Amino acid sequence: MARLLSVTRQGYYEWIKRKPSQTKLKHQFLEGEIKRVFQEHKGRYGSPRIALQLYDEGIETNKRVVAVLMRKMGLCAKGYHRRTPSYGKSKPIETAVKENLLNREFDQETIDAIWVTDITYITCSDGRLYLSTYIDLTTRIPRCFAVKTHMRKDIVINPLKYYKGTLPKMIHSDRGSQYRSYDYQELLEIHGITHSMSEPGTPVDNAVIESYHRSIKRELILPNRHKTKAEMKVLIEDYLMDYYPNKRIHTKLKMTPKKFESQLLMSSNLL
Repeated sequence: MARLLSVTRQGYYEWIKRKPSQTKLKHQFLEGEIKRVFQEHKGRYGSPRIALQLYDEGIETNKRVVAVLMRKMGLCAKGYHRRTPSYGKSKPIETAVKENLLNREFDQETIDAIWVTDITYITCSDGRLYLSTYIDLTTRIPRCFAVKTHMRKDIVINPLKYYKGTLPKMIHSDRGSQYRSYDYQELLEIHGITHSMSEPGTPVDNAVIESYHRSIKRELILPNRHKTKAEMKVLIEDYLMDYYPNKRIHTKLKMTPKKFESQLLMSSNLL
């Protein structure tokens, strides 16, 4: 075989053992998602609509990649006819981009006035989890969160939707597609929540949540990366609901977040 292909035997076996590239793995994942959406809409969706739905679900892609993969899989929308290509993102998604109203004003005095949020990935022995957290900027307490096996828009919607406490006046996030989705924007509008967004490619605009995710990865995720997704989810819930707010001293606050909150509430009642 090696002689037939005009390659060395060593090169041939290295090629056989070579792991698939990140691009190939991403395309394999996208093929499954494209097929799912295509079948969900009974073959009526072409690449533009499939790309928009995937983007709305938090799966980063574009219609050109979707079109290439659809041709590869032999998928074609019913009644398809070739149209003049329209480049760039759709206007509805672009209009969901908000100004950076927080402007790195991380030192707040009013409890639950402003929350910051972000999504991070969690490495486990049997795959990945994704953690979406909302933190009160004043007390640094994680108010609500979701741990999922995907990054679709409900990972940022459900924590707010089912939260039993007081929602904030403002939420600051990055410009991820989950936060720009129609359903997320509608939820904020219903509750009268102002939305602030970081500038593109500027994680320092959301430094508090970035620092928080670094802490949870360093203190919990890395030492337990041999755990399964089910085991890791239990550890994360305990860390967020008990250890971090009640037992862990926050270096900025010089005490636990819960104790800091209690002192703030006590001082406000004395005024």
